[in-house]
Amino acid sequence: MSQKDLILVIIQVALMLLFIVIPAGYAPPMIPAFLCFLMTTAGILIASAGVLTIGKGFTPFPTPKVSGQLKQTGIYKYIRHPMYSGIIIAGLGIAFYNANIPRLIICIILWIFFEYKSRYEEKLLEQKYPEYSQYKTVTGRFFPSVNIFKKVH
Repeated sequence: MSQKDLILVIIQVALMLLFIVIPAGYAPPMIPAFLCFLMTTAGILIASAGVLTIGKGFTPFPTPKVSGQLKQTGIYKYIRHPMYSGIIIAGLGIAFYNANIPRLIICIILWIFFEYKSRYEEKLLEQKYPEYSQYKTVTGRFFPSVNIFKKVH
């Protein structure tokens, strides 16, 4: 674990804690409540699938574990960073339900932050796993790539 790894995880935890401690508010949902519920549930399921699939290789730090293996199955067949995706989607569902602008802003900041963190993480993954470069071309970063809908010739 490098100093940069530690700083990135501290920033991530701080943003997520800030999201949690912001008062919810009492405004009606910005979008229908059932859509907010679906987003939140989908986000939790996506993040959970990422954790379960990666198993003992899980780490909040960008540097991959020495004993880790590149996962290209399960949710990782479609999304390279499902835990980040899940956090973003669940956070947006909660923020929309509460009609909470500060929480929406934090979700946007988290998305930008995860974009930066994942790019750094992917450089490290490419160094450890030569096949990662090919994997990136067929799998979406946070959401499934449109490539999954193309016919294989």
